[in-house]
Amino acid sequence: MLTSIIGVVILLGGLIFFHELGHYTVAKLFGVKVEVFSLGFGKKIFSRQMGETQYCLSIIPFGGYVKLMGDDPYKGVPASEAERAFCTQQLYKRFCIVAAGPTANLLLAYVLFTVVFFAGQPMVATRIGNVAIHSPSWEAGLRAKDNIIEINGKKISHWIEIEDTLRPLAGQKVELKLERGSQELRVPIEVSKVHLKNAYGEDEETGGIKGITPNPSEPVAGISDPNSVAYIAGLRTGDTITKIENKPILVFEDIADTLSSIWADNKPIVISYKRKPNLEIKEVPEQTVSLNLPKQPKVVSVFGVATLLGIYPSELFVRQLSAGSPAEKGGLKVGDRIEKLGDVTVYNFEGIVDYIQSQGGQGQDAKLTIERDGKLVILNLKPSETSQEDPISGKKIKKYMIGLSPWAIYHEPDYTVFKIREPIALVKHAFHETNELARKMVISLVKLATGKISAKNLGGPVLIASVAGKSLDAGIIPFLQMMALISINLFLLNLFPIPVLDGGHLLFFILEAIKGKPVSIRTMEVANQIGMVFILMLVGLTLFNDVTRIILH
Repeated sequence: MLTSIIGVVILLGGLIFFHELGHYTVAKLFGVKVEVFSLGFGKKIFSRQMGETQYCLSIIPFGGYVKLMGDDPYKGVPASEAERAFCTQQLYKRFCIVAAGPTANLLLAYVLFTVVFFAGQPMVATRIGNVAIHSPSWEAGLRAKDNIIEINGKKISHWIEIEDTLRPLAGQKVELKLERGSQELRVPIEVSKVHLKNAYGEDEETGGIKGITPNPSEPVAGISDPNSVAYIAGLRTGDTITKIENKPILVFEDIADTLSSIWADNKPIVISYKRKPNLEIKEVPEQTVSLNLPKQPKVVSVFGVATLLGIYPSELFVRQLSAGSPAEKGGLKVGDRIEKLGDVTVYNFEGIVDYIQSQGGQGQDAKLTIERDGKLVILNLKPSETSQEDPISGKKIKKYMIGLSPWAIYHEPDYTVFKIREPIALVKHAFHETNELARKMVISLVKLATGKISAKNLGGPVLIASVAGKSLDAGIIPFLQMMALISINLFLLNLFPIPVLDGGHLLFFILEAIKGKPVSIRTMEVANQIGMVFILMLVGLTLFNDVTRIILH
């Protein structure tokens, strides 16, 4: 809570200060008298007169203003100072003074992103966390812990760069240069057509590599056969393996890799593990079991040598069943291992989800072959239809479910610090990032206005405080990134042609240039009243969304 308060004060205070400083600086440049420079609205809690300007800090922090002499059509201007009044300035000067506020926010975003990229931006690293067995990436030879360093000779610095590089290459063959341990490998692979939702919640077909993710699987064991070596030794489904013969196990693939490196028939080994009695307990003491490695056959399961001990990926095991769900009614039980979908062997939870959606969409039962207590059981389950609201578009999406949750647990991906130190490249990258975000925001606003993006996505002071606090907790660089993002928001929102905002004033100036005379005071009064009603409605909507988020979460 305290971090959120500190974060929002620094964030909004800084953005408002630079916005008003833009108006102030250009007004001074043109010789216009600035009477008041205030951060915040309402009652003044601090005030100091310096020269001809009064500098204030006001009690309501969500805004600020610069009071220029002659900007109020109902107040007269002393004849001796008429040439310094805002209303007597040439049209282009008035336009520049008003436009300077939003422009200052845009320039601030450029500066902030320059600082971010110079200091180093935390980005998801290029190390593959998990590869779905028998996916196109698996068949091409990619494996967990591979580090992608080049695509078609282009050096890759972070995961988003992988996605951006592959996006326009669907159907084409590319060559990946990988680091695997101390080796460098070159792997040709065809870029698949993948369906995903873009930043606006729309379904999009783009290029990508199916079956890879930067998120590694936690080394959680799945054991369904009570006659297996692991079960007899004392390991159970849900146990997190931490060491094998004192070699640290960090991700699931480490289990098979470590076992392969030490395997000898009938060799005694010690496995360390942690067992959580329930989800609420975070820290549990480490325990150990001893077992003898069995004789290794010539052909080993695609899941690796861990299956010789009875250990399978935990994502194939049922962790929880929804009450009254098709899975519960159909006889599925916690601890069951799903082996086949129809007549096809299943290798990951994503395959289970796709199969359920396909069968449900065709109105057919889902045939599951499961292993329970070392025996195979066939279940036929009728997927139930449900609808979920898309969080971005607000549209209802039809889904089919059987009501089970897997034991799958994934780590955060590896991160790298993306730095740019060459001055020209640094400025160009900051410029591109700012412009690209502004472009996406404009598209989002258009989609919001046309109903393609739900108004529920709008947020107010509470949401801003929340994201400010979280980004400050994450460090100064994420906080500066968030500050730059909201600064671009303020730049765009203040350019809206709504009276009472800078964009409304700019619209009046454009009309004045077209007509050859100022817009009438009566027209501005009515427009400002309409604009104020719109702004109040918008504030009310964002506050309602904020309160709704608090209640729901």
